[in-house]
Amino acid sequence: MKGKVKIYDSERGFGIIVDTDSGKHLTLYANNIKLKDGEILNTGQDVVYDIENKRHEHWAVNVEIM
Repeated sequence: MKGKVKIYDSERGFGIIVDTDSGKHLTLYANNIKLKDGEILNTGQDVVYDIENKRHEHWAVNVEIM
């Protein structure tokens, strides 16, 4: 899946991704982000990810910067 980071707070380790195709908002947690050395996730970045349904929410997992 592809999307854009709507907001990400690195101090709290929490954010929201908006799915490019559906416009759905997906919950993002820091432990589901796969960053390469030197990469930092910021608001507005394009990302690829998988979706999991947890606690009646859609979570973005395996998140990588495009």
